[in-house]
Amino acid sequence: MPCRASIRSAAPLWSGGGSPMSRFWVRLLARLLLGRRLPITEGRLTVPGLQRPVVIRRDRWGIPHIAAQTDADAWYALGFCQGQDRAFQLELLRRVVRGTLAELLGPPALPIDRLSRRIGFRHTSERQLSAVAPELRALAGAFVQGINAGMRYGLKRRPHELVLLRSRPGKWDLADVLGMVKIMSFSLASNWTSELVRLKVLTEDGPEALRALDPSYPEWHPVTDPPGVEAGPLLDRLAEELERFAALVPAGGSNNWVIAGWRTASGRPILANDPHLDPTLPPYWYLAHLQTPGWAVAGAALIGTPAIAAGHNGFAAWGVTAGLSDNTDLFLEEIGPDGRSIREGERFVPCALRRERIVVRSSQPVEDVVLETPRGPIISPILSGIPWALSLRAVWLDPLPIGGLLRLHQVRSFAEFRQALAEWPQIPLNVVYADVSGTIGWQLAGQVPRRRRGSGLIPQPGWLPGAGWEPDLLPADALPWSENPAAGFIATANNRPRREGDGPFLGADYLDGYRAARIAEALASRSDWDIR
Repeated sequence: MPCRASIRSAAPLWSGGGSPMSRFWVRLLARLLLGRRLPITEGRLTVPGLQRPVVIRRDRWGIPHIAAQTDADAWYALGFCQGQDRAFQLELLRRVVRGTLAELLGPPALPIDRLSRRIGFRHTSERQLSAVAPELRALAGAFVQGINAGMRYGLKRRPHELVLLRSRPGKWDLADVLGMVKIMSFSLASNWTSELVRLKVLTEDGPEALRALDPSYPEWHPVTDPPGVEAGPLLDRLAEELERFAALVPAGGSNNWVIAGWRTASGRPILANDPHLDPTLPPYWYLAHLQTPGWAVAGAALIGTPAIAAGHNGFAAWGVTAGLSDNTDLFLEEIGPDGRSIREGERFVPCALRRERIVVRSSQPVEDVVLETPRGPIISPILSGIPWALSLRAVWLDPLPIGGLLRLHQVRSFAEFRQALAEWPQIPLNVVYADVSGTIGWQLAGQVPRRRRGSGLIPQPGWLPGAGWEPDLLPADALPWSENPAAGFIATANNRPRREGDGPFLGADYLDGYRAARIAEALASRSDWDIR
């Protein structure tokens, strides 16, 4: 039978006068200040869902070292540790994915829920489930079981935040894990802010002003019959909602590099990774070490997922930076007089409707209707008197197979590494590689669309013939990669992955290349690098 940790109440420190409510809050405050709500890290626990016994040892930093006898038990244990260490963080993120934050926090969180429902993180994750390979469903399913067990059996008492909110953590499922990866993709991959800024400048000040402000990308595809200044409030409102949502999820830049053995003092490759997301407490990374009879891996997982984004498996090591390929587009839509149709060519056609009911704490539920266009959902608020709206198309919203970071823990060659990353319809990543054979390499991961018109730099009118994407994405072999370059090193820093014109268009909103240039300059200066 599963063990159940007893919950003990501390004796009241004060029981004098005052109302019963004031005495309650004083006792609660004393318990919060004096009570230690730490995970159970010693002894033996019996929990449902494990196939065989698992040993979890914590080092002096609290990092779990997991020894399991089966693959499923290893991922279960990783989920268990995340669940007991990060219960409140996981509860917030699950609610962000599902659009149920207002149920916990009340009306201030309603705009975040409405945007989450319109984008459809949870809705599209449910649609993607059937595309996930059986072995990855088993892997992620065991991980989810572990999260739920960790939150239930791995804590003596609920976290302080949940006590204050008078709430308990809800159960995770596989769609929540997929939704968490989509949240990361939305935050770190989408260039929606740049598209909105360009559209606002174009509609209010014209193409010449846009070229003057952003001369580095001269090939513009201006909107035909733009909505003009009347769309200003719409763009401002959407930008405000997107920024509010993005504040809940990670952002930032990063860099990584890998050095060949002939440039190091030891004769072995050195791989360095600095994924500097915005500092948060707790962070969005979760460090862990997993070991089974068949494989081992140590590194940093994305919280709420079993994806080891940066780590090593005893044979190969890898590290990530944001690749910034453009896998997301906004489209300008003209809403019909009935508020339920959009313009396609010279006529209005009805949209598919998705009804969403949002529960709001201490308030009445809110009913929303999401319009689904052939390009994607309408994500901007539909404002009275403004017949324009913006729809969203993103690779990471499509029901595509997913592998990528979920398969890296067992790669044994650069070819296997590239093959694993071929199925990654999520956040674009620069992934560098090194192994014990001396091979170094780099792969730009993250599937990219083939656009029928334009370059995705600015929202295109959805009603024009040929608007949107081709049915198939760019093939994985079209994405740049490198193996054992003559320079003896590879470095990335959110910069353009290859020269413009060398291969298919991948995007334009990269960061300036001065960091990558400085890293390359430093690495080229020596051939005796070490880790000191």
